Amino acid sequence: MDPAAQKVKGIGFIDPLRDGLCEQLADLAQQCITGFSDDRPVSASLVRSRLTNALTGAPPVLAVARDDRGVTGWCAVRRPEPGEGLARLWGPVVAPGARRAGLGARLLDAVAGAAPWPLVTTDVPADRPGAAAFFARSGWTELDTVTVLHGTPARGGFEAATADTLPELGAYVTDAARRYAGHEEAFAKATLRRWQDDARFRPGNLLLDTSTGSLLLALAQHTAVSSELLLAEVWAADADVRRRLITAAHTMAADQQLDTVRAVTRQEPADFVACGMHITGRCSTFVLPGGR
Repeated sequence: MDPAAQKVKGIGFIDPLRDGLCEQLADLAQQCITGFSDDRPVSASLVRSRLTNALTGAPPVLAVARDDRGVTGWCAVRRPEPGEGLARLWGPVVAPGARRAGLGARLLDAVAGAAPWPLVTTDVPADRPGAAAFFARSGWTELDTVTVLHGTPARGGFEAATADTLPELGAYVTDAARRYAGHEEAFAKATLRRWQDDARFRPGNLLLDTSTGSLLLALAQHTAVSSELLLAEVWAADADVRRRLITAAHTMAADQQLDTVRAVTRQEPADFVACGMHITGRCSTFVLPGGR
């Protein structure tokens, strides 16, 4: 156990996020999602960027369980950023061999009790009904649903301008956030910082429709066994613009020789389907009413 960890019911609270720990958290997360609709490459840099507060760099509230073989479970809360009314819960993630012994509930109770903010979960896939039932038993209620889609990279589609040709990226993102996503300037700044701190981010993969001020954020990642282009955000009001940007992303994925294109959206998925993507799953988010 990390010597800086405070032990609570056999679970350690860890601060800060060290590289070796991020590797262990990523490895366990990858084990737990393989074969499900949210299966995707998970890296240490992804874990760090998702758990760290983008604006302040503050680490998460992180609880980790270990045995003699290493990390057997973890659960974290990313501190809320400007414009976020809820802090984001990640996990609990429990090793397959350590399940059905109450570890997930203990991890969840530990971080929910230690985090002073209202909480919302990350996406819980519908093809893991036990996960949804777990949160329901723990007093959480369903808030929202999202759709997961996959597509095949394809050359010969539309091309789009990219952020590496833009002199004032911050101003462009702030305007798009206000116009298409309803976010204030402080939230837009924190969002751009989180994008830039994500190892998957490249300015050349932030696609723009400069005539309307629209954008599509695509995040590319390679691992030893697979690669993907994640369509993480599409900020555009016009269906034709959205479809041009989505098609351009598929062209870019082919040019970069990525294996697949994936999208996770709270929007109506018709624009993604019209561009040849197919729905592979649905997810829900859950909130903890009133906190703990």
